[in-house]
Amino acid sequence: MLSGSLLTGAAAQANDLAELGEVRVGATRSNTLLEDSPRALSVINDNLIAERPGATGIQSMLAEIPGIYYARSGGLGGQIVMRGFNSNTMRSTMAVDGDRYRGRSTLEFNMFDPNAIERIEVIRGPASALWGSDSMNGVVNVVTRRAKVDRNAPFALDAKLRAIEYNSVNDLWATRAEVVGGGNGFDVLVGANLRKADDYETPKGTAENSAFKTKGVDFRLGWSPTVDTRWELAGRFQDVVTERAGGLGAAPGAPYQLVSEDPIQERHLKLGVESRNLGGFADLLEGSFYVRKWKTDIFQKNATAANGTLAAVTVNQHIRVYAPTVTGGRLNATKDLGAHTLAYGLDFFREDFEGRTVDVVRTNTATGATLATVPTRKMERGSKQTNLGFFLGDDWQVNPALTLSGALRWDYIRTEIESTPVAGESPALAAIYARVRETTEKPLTGSFGGVFKLTPAWSATAQLSRGFRAPSGLERTITSTAGTVTTLPSPELEPERNTTVEAGLRYRVNDGGFGITAYRSKYKDLILLAVVDATTRQRRNIGSAEITGLEFDGDWQIARNWTLRAAATATRGTDTSSDTPLEGVPEFVLRLAARYGAEGGPWYAEGVLRAATRRDRVNPKTERPRAGYSLVDIYAGADLGKTFGAGWKGWKLTAGIENLFDRAVANQVAAEDLRYPAGLIGNPLMEPGRAFVIKLVQNY
Repeated sequence: MLSGSLLTGAAAQANDLAELGEVRVGATRSNTLLEDSPRALSVINDNLIAERPGATGIQSMLAEIPGIYYARSGGLGGQIVMRGFNSNTMRSTMAVDGDRYRGRSTLEFNMFDPNAIERIEVIRGPASALWGSDSMNGVVNVVTRRAKVDRNAPFALDAKLRAIEYNSVNDLWATRAEVVGGGNGFDVLVGANLRKADDYETPKGTAENSAFKTKGVDFRLGWSPTVDTRWELAGRFQDVVTERAGGLGAAPGAPYQLVSEDPIQERHLKLGVESRNLGGFADLLEGSFYVRKWKTDIFQKNATAANGTLAAVTVNQHIRVYAPTVTGGRLNATKDLGAHTLAYGLDFFREDFEGRTVDVVRTNTATGATLATVPTRKMERGSKQTNLGFFLGDDWQVNPALTLSGALRWDYIRTEIESTPVAGESPALAAIYARVRETTEKPLTGSFGGVFKLTPAWSATAQLSRGFRAPSGLERTITSTAGTVTTLPSPELEPERNTTVEAGLRYRVNDGGFGITAYRSKYKDLILLAVVDATTRQRRNIGSAEITGLEFDGDWQIARNWTLRAAATATRGTDTSSDTPLEGVPEFVLRLAARYGAEGGPWYAEGVLRAATRRDRVNPKTERPRAGYSLVDIYAGADLGKTFGAGWKGWKLTAGIENLFDRAVANQVAAEDLRYPAGLIGNPLMEPGRAFVIKLVQNY
């Protein structure tokens, strides 16, 4: 378990990600201490974020948590796989500062500057009882930085260099600068970030079409009229240009298929308030209202023939996804009532997804000469989805040894599909839309569990949860073509449901400890992208599925200045309606780290092993077995203030070599195209080769 301030004793200095400790996690929407929650929780804190060269995104940091795997699609792009399911399938929820971050599940992880983040809170496992639809497998809550100032001091602002980074594998340069300060009741943080990288190198050659560049501005402006109340205006304006070398939607990569988003734009504004000590009503009340607008231009070149060869004609598509616009908000309260800690409130969002448009140019693959053009057309009907949810949670300290936790949530979910058919829509499809154009779901979800402290060091946990997911309007209407494979719309999709049983054991003493969690999730009406025939796919509800897993996370101070950490995950996914393996489920993943550094000392050194066993349980219709791997990373860091004096206070330097032995490794869960041979750099996508990384960061 990597923890910093979250753990006690000598192990705290070396650790930056924890399951246990004296910390409250906003993702649980409760004031309960993390150690008193039966949920499988992890927190990536500011120490780890400062140390890890993370300019390529937050996915690699999340992959240090058991139960999570990085599904790469390029130098920047990719998703995470949490408890067996890719985040693109919308079975896990992302939040930013406690607000739902919804709209583009394929791209959402690309939009964050890691150096703008204070911490990342993760619930592994179902949380529909707290967060509603989409939270069947977990929640990732990204908490962004805000100014730490004395509200009673005179108002002042200061310009700061937050971070600068370099990575040799793709000649990446990244930097972030901030204006911070406040006083007279105000706090101000305004940041600007730039990142730019070329195609990255693998041991087999260049991963073509993997470059990216990002630029953005974000801010959190606070005003505290009293010591108990703070109003906030926050925003983020981010522009990202990223290329997909392989993976989701881009297999098998160059030269057969080239995909890029140029650009992805996010425009986000939020008004929030938090107030404390509201008497019998609440100890803490948090409210927000936000508007988020997405806009993406996707450029796709397909030179894929049906038999898996390079086609004579290349299909060039410009797809405009100028959507969705999402408005939402929440009103959450927590209250301690004797032995009970209550959490209650409501949240809502409305997602307006205009249908995408596309224009097509067909060119000669060999010469580039234009052969034909297709004017701009609308690809599918637009849709709207409205979700209003009410939740109530209680953590009851029955006695010093036993804490019981329960949550209940009711949602109203209405999905509306545009009534006007698109050009070329078949009469049969139009008839289906007429029958299911408006649907309403009113699910009731819940969870119940407890933590029993067997001894001061040992605790046992257990939890039973029900989950629910209503398919989005886009899932019902979307149609697309990748290469020669067409995806059909699915207007008759039914909601998914799951039931999860979890049990865990935790051990914690001053020198370290561990947590182990076993779970089984059974799914009903699971939505999968089914293979209709060789060139056709469609999202469909299958009868049933099951995911089982075992997650381990531990750290131990084995000697003075030496700490060992381990995170291991075993997962098994099965489509029980057909008794076939689920696609993209890594079987066993291991991360080991050994760190040397005195507690509070000026420097440290760390070696990391990343490994996975061979994956033979695959869906034979869409993937091949994947080889196992082992990669070694080494890092060293220094606190420059403790090394060079007060003039460098707050500055930290980290340098390292990732993939030290330049091992050729294919991402275990990246998409591939079975028409092409395995072993291409993009089929499935290769991981980066040996890289020298360096990061200079200032904490303040």
